[in-house]
Amino acid sequence: MKTISIVGAAAILHASAAAQVTVMTTEQFDYMPPALLENQAGGTGWVDSWGHPVGNGNEVVVFDPSVNPPMPCRDAVGNYAGQAQEFFAIARTPSQVGQLSVVENGKFGADGAIIWFSFRTQMYQQFFGPSGSFGALQLFDTASPNAEQLLLGSPFSSSNFEWGWDDDAGTGFPPVSDPNTDASVCARLVFRIDHLPGNERIRMWVDPVADFPALEAPNLDSFISDLRWDQIRLNSGGNGTHFFWDDIIIARGEPLAGIGTSYCGPAVVNSSGQSGEIIATGSTIATDNNVLLTASGLPQTSFGFFLTSLTTGFVVGPGGSQGNLCLGGNIGRYVGTGQIQNSGLLGTFSLGLNLNATPTPTGFVTIMAGETWNFQSWFRDAVGGSATSNFTDGVTVNFQ
Repeated sequence: MKTISIVGAAAILHASAAAQVTVMTTEQFDYMPPALLENQAGGTGWVDSWGHPVGNGNEVVVFDPSVNPPMPCRDAVGNYAGQAQEFFAIARTPSQVGQLSVVENGKFGADGAIIWFSFRTQMYQQFFGPSGSFGALQLFDTASPNAEQLLLGSPFSSSNFEWGWDDDAGTGFPPVSDPNTDASVCARLVFRIDHLPGNERIRMWVDPVADFPALEAPNLDSFISDLRWDQIRLNSGGNGTHFFWDDIIIARGEPLAGIGTSYCGPAVVNSSGQSGEIIATGSTIATDNNVLLTASGLPQTSFGFFLTSLTTGFVVGPGGSQGNLCLGGNIGRYVGTGQIQNSGLLGTFSLGLNLNATPTPTGFVTIMAGETWNFQSWFRDAVGGSATSNFTDGVTVNFQ
């Protein structure tokens, strides 16, 4: 069972869905063993070779699976890296060329950027009992006195070896991990960081189906402090605990393009200081029955639901609302069991639609190929302490 951990709160600025995720940097460790990782320069999107940021150790090596301990979830080609001695980190610098949309003041992490980290990893040796160990891909700001910014993998722990992260930026949140995971089990970890004004939103998936998940619930969903970085490091240590790494990918962007066309926006600003926005993702093929509606930019912990109609419209402040209704004709409401949503601390909620049970005032209907349906979200709001409501903008979907 996947768990969701929410700590802290931040204002969420919704980023409109882009066409695809763009890979920036890769490393598959496809070097001939036996070999030290130091001075190796394969992969794509780097400005340097692997090197030791401190000390002169040569303890991060390329493993040959036919000789050394196997890594069950390694990629299909070549070898993988691991530590022969703990606490000796090895570092590399991703290139910023062509990545200006996610760079600010010479560091990765511009506000509005979405950056992904994907890698395969496993704890493969533990000489002594579990006490104070970690293994991770770390993000560093080499110009900062407190250089380590974020640990992705298995955070330092006195008793557990779980997948998660540790916000190491000095004033950050405490470590977060999923108690239903086990770092000794080889896994592909995927992290998504949404860089927002102030604190950042971070999500983690363990062995997701999609390369860059959009519709899968994350294992963890939380916040970290404002993040800027320019270097990654591979590191592990503590009581003989060593880790493998393989198939590192750093990417940017949204994983899915929205379907349909937005209209009637921007919506009237709500008490979060933002305009509520609705997007539809999935498939426009009616028989696929695969549409997800997401409302974002909402007040925290606000209840709301989605509306639908074959007809667009425009009604200012219906029923005393602060916002505008962008639907006309026969309007259906998604208010069945489990369909009324709460925006939580993230100011967003989603609903997967059953196109074979689309609500109308006279009952449920099936959406058919050739039909055009319009959707909007209606949610509770407050102005000056007085309860009211508001709306997102609308989205029109032409079904095939």
